[in-house]
Amino acid sequence: MVTFALAVLVLAATPGPALLSIVAVGSAFGFKQGTRYVIGAIAGANIVILMVISGLAALLANFPSLRALLTGLSLCYLAYIAWQIATAPNVLNNNEKVRIVGIADGIFIQLLNPKAYAVALALFLGFPFSYQSFAIETLTKLLIVNGIFIPAYSLWLLLGVKLRALHLSPQLTKRLNQSLALLMLVAVVFSGTSII
Repeated sequence: MVTFALAVLVLAATPGPALLSIVAVGSAFGFKQGTRYVIGAIAGANIVILMVISGLAALLANFPSLRALLTGLSLCYLAYIAWQIATAPNVLNNNEKVRIVGIADGIFIQLLNPKAYAVALALFLGFPFSYQSFAIETLTKLLIVNGIFIPAYSLWLLLGVKLRALHLSPQLTKRLNQSLALLMLVAVVFSGTSII
């Protein structure tokens, strides 16, 4: 169980598309919107875990054309979120009509994130520690994962909010958001190619 918790901690600290997007959302949109996004990302991670445990993810992987379609949709959606972050205004005012990311975006980023499936597969199909009951082991693992993911995701969000609080010049803020969006896309490419 300790080895499992350490693996979860390492995975929660390793930036991938979702974690980089959490930092970027905190930097681009602030704590309030970032919190909504984090709630969605945690919910999405749990949905992915349930899909892996139930075998639905494995079933979908058996259809190459469907897998290719889902991979393409994933890349498009993650690129869209990166675009939202890269083009976020430096300061939001009441007159601006800006599409701000929220809970649904957090959920979808996990559902379309190749790293989320790889992590869920590694954690829930590896690291057996309760040979008596699959249900008890799964519930224990879900509690450990969420007990680590919730504070870890919150810390990643706070990093983004702290970047925002630096009150950088508009040009530097724009470059920071663009850099975070680019790093997110690079993470998507690396996590996607390591799974395919």
